[in-house]
Amino acid sequence: MYQDVTLNIENNIAHLQVNRPSCLNAIRMQTYKDIIAAMQEADACEDVSVIIVSGANGAFTAGNDLSDLVGDKAHIQELMGCVQDIIETSNNMTKPVIAAVEKVAVGIGTTLLLHCDMVIASKGTRFRVPFANLGVCPEGASSYLLASQVGPKIANELLLTGRFFSAEEALNWGLINKACEAGEAVNEAMSIAKELLQQPLASLLATKRLLKQDYADQIPEVSRNELNEFVALLATPETQGRIQYMINAAKK
Repeated sequence: MYQDVTLNIENNIAHLQVNRPSCLNAIRMQTYKDIIAAMQEADACEDVSVIIVSGANGAFTAGNDLSDLVGDKAHIQELMGCVQDIIETSNNMTKPVIAAVEKVAVGIGTTLLLHCDMVIASKGTRFRVPFANLGVCPEGASSYLLASQVGPKIANELLLTGRFFSAEEALNWGLINKACEAGEAVNEAMSIAKELLQQPLASLLATKRLLKQDYADQIPEVSRNELNEFVALLATPETQGRIQYMINAAKK
């Protein structure tokens, strides 16, 4: 049913896995579409109470597939529409979402974590939001959510420098809930999911809804404003040159 993700539903837990292991689960346009559809399917399914999101073959995601950022205006508009849709879908999820992160979470890979209710990451995971390095700007409401979750000074540092940061740092800042041993993120997330299954679903839904009430309505507008800036920057020769350089470097 899906090309770039798998969705397994068992014992009231949906496990959505990004499945492009040959490129560290980099997210192309088809991946966006599959994640959106799978998330909506899991959230609507009466047999699902908790959702786990992970990546195949021991990695979360290396972020947006850079080759997708090079194309004509129609292609870029469609891609940005997918980014907006995945953020709005994440923001509209009614059931608890737990991310299980291994090895790497870059760009949209880190941005998506800001929309999850809980995040488990292995100790060796490297995170990065390299938008400025690419010549673009934050996406997915990360300019708002990252500052609200880790504090404005740390958010400034991470978004302006685009440096890698560790699971230990992410844990200290409150970006993740737990740092586990390598290869154990899904198992840890599954244990938490089973614990949540002990609570009435109505209680979980109401609690999540109340926790988000102060900011949920702002996310779509913030994300659209970011994408307007993103598209304008993406069209500049400097940004296209940076992206092409990174694509070529990755091929060597």
